[in-house]
Amino acid sequence: MIEAAARFFNNGGTFMWVILGVGAFALAVIAERLIFFFITCRGDSRGLVAGIAKAISVNNTEEAVKITSSRKSPVHRLLNVAVNRYKEGMGYEEIQQGVEEAAIKEIPRFSSRLSSLGMFANIATLTGLLGTIFGLQVSFNSLQLAEGAEKATALANGIAQAMNTTAMGLIVAIPCMIAFTQLSNVQSGLTEDLDEATVKVLNYLEKRK
Repeated sequence: MIEAAARFFNNGGTFMWVILGVGAFALAVIAERLIFFFITCRGDSRGLVAGIAKAISVNNTEEAVKITSSRKSPVHRLLNVAVNRYKEGMGYEEIQQGVEEAAIKEIPRFSSRLSSLGMFANIATLTGLLGTIFGLQVSFNSLQLAEGAEKATALANGIAQAMNTTAMGLIVAIPCMIAFTQLSNVQSGLTEDLDEATVKVLNYLEKRK
């Protein structure tokens, strides 16, 4: 299995290394996004809102601040701004303004680097196609060779490079596109949860004023 994989890679030529490098960058982005979405942003936003409302209902703003400071996710940071401004006695408009200003910085964290996965998929595919063209050129050039053995070897090498680079490009591109789609869906869900939690807390604070 390992020998077959090594042979497949070597027969693809230089372009295989380029595609492999693209795959490594894509894997790093996927790992970073998974950590951010499922570790940094994990938690129940509804439970967070309920905890804040419960603390504020008994005028325990310190506990509300503590709850929103417990994590570094975008929703925690936005609600932390709202609770801190409420604690300082600011009016509803000032609280809302502070949250909107914080949102400009926090919301883009959800989509950060996601678009690069689509770019990596395109680069891998196009590099594979470029390798295919070079492989076909090798095959065509082999027709000029006089020796039958040399001609057959060059033709086989060119075909191997053409097919292997195309396959390698797709091997990297397809997982990139799948990851992009799935992570984009997760991002949309987290953004909706953030919007819902923020609106609920702001509405509650407005009623308390």
